[in-house]
Amino acid sequence: MLDIILHEMEGLSLGEKRELICATKAAVARELGKQADGATPRSCPRCGSSSFIRKGHNADGSQRWLCKGCGRTFSSKSRGLLAASKLDATTWALFVEATLSGSSLRQCAKTCHVCLRTSWFMRMRLCEVMARSLLAFRTGPSVSWQVDGAYLDESLTGNRARSAAKMPRKPHKHGGAVHARGISNLKVCVICGANDAGDELCRVADRGRPKDEALRDAIKGLGPGTWVATDAHQGYKRVLPALGITEHAATDTRLQKDGELGMVNAMHQRLRIFLAPFHGVSTKWLDHYLSWFLWLEQARRSDADGLQTLSGQSACGFYEHTRRQMIDRPQPFWDYWQRQGAATSMLV
Repeated sequence: MLDIILHEMEGLSLGEKRELICATKAAVARELGKQADGATPRSCPRCGSSSFIRKGHNADGSQRWLCKGCGRTFSSKSRGLLAASKLDATTWALFVEATLSGSSLRQCAKTCHVCLRTSWFMRMRLCEVMARSLLAFRTGPSVSWQVDGAYLDESLTGNRARSAAKMPRKPHKHGGAVHARGISNLKVCVICGANDAGDELCRVADRGRPKDEALRDAIKGLGPGTWVATDAHQGYKRVLPALGITEHAATDTRLQKDGELGMVNAMHQRLRIFLAPFHGVSTKWLDHYLSWFLWLEQARRSDADGLQTLSGQSACGFYEHTRRQMIDRPQPFWDYWQRQGAATSMLV
């Protein structure tokens, strides 16, 4: 059948071929929407409870469910991309394709015929869908992990006209960076981990060198019996035993000659390459981009087509934050700048 269709396409003009491609994409998007309508949800999109029962139907005939956890009703579309958006499935399919092809926000906006602000909002929603679609990493006595922190320059980019967190310093010029030597408080620590089974974790930890509590939250999920290799940071020696991990090998960075942290160091390099085209990701939304990076890492190891996988996940996926919650989201690690402002006022 495919050979017949391709043979028939040879006789079409360029404009007719483009119309056929657009019609095919629209048909695929409609099919994904039908799959989302008929899918049985795995959990409540609001509280995450997996205990729910059937409760009537919507006006369009789709099944509604009653959550026993929060007591609210929902459907397979509740808090989904296609249900909460005024854009149709075809536009979302075009945006997914443009995103995976490496298009910028402006290019995605032009492709989907939306404004730049809507394009950014669609990217954030898509990142949240990726985050909820990530597979759980493996841990246990038969798995060995390498864990280390990557330090990225803090970025305060974004529209602050409606935010109480005003710019506390002069803006960095394009291509500029933090010139403080060593691990500075102007950098943000991202804890990365990779195991021998191909699983990875990537989480924003803290400003500068992470404190024990932030480090514990960043590496939570590593179960008892897991063998963990890290650098010589003393925080790991205090945090890992509390998580039940007894096999811990710490090697000073200057003494690493046999690739003790080779997997995680390679992951750091891939992360920096991924973030480079964005020319400075705001620290406020860095966790969304880390979810995008992890999704790409899992897709790279999968035999499934990335575009088809993400299109299906978008049709059936759920978002985490509403538009208002995203606008009102506080700037992370802002207490540092508050202390700096207090110290400056005391000196004056």
